Formats: sequence, C-alpha cells, structure tokens
Amino acid sequence: ILQPKVLSFIPTNTPTNKTLTTTKNNPWTWPWS
Repeated sequence: ILQPKVLSFIPTNTPTNKTLTTTKNNPWTWPWS
C-alpha cells in the first residue's frame, strides 16, 4: 500500500523546496523525504 505512494512522492518532494514545506505537513511524505 505504501510502496506506490512512496514512488509517487519521492520524485515529487525531492526537487523542490516548496514541496519540502508541503511534505512537512504531509504525514505521508515526510518520513521518506
């Protein structure tokens, strides 16, 4: 269940600083950031 989400999130939150902020608020992404 987590794998497909991780694959979608990792490339998205890595390149942008803006995403890092969103990631901080997103419990789904912050652990993989």
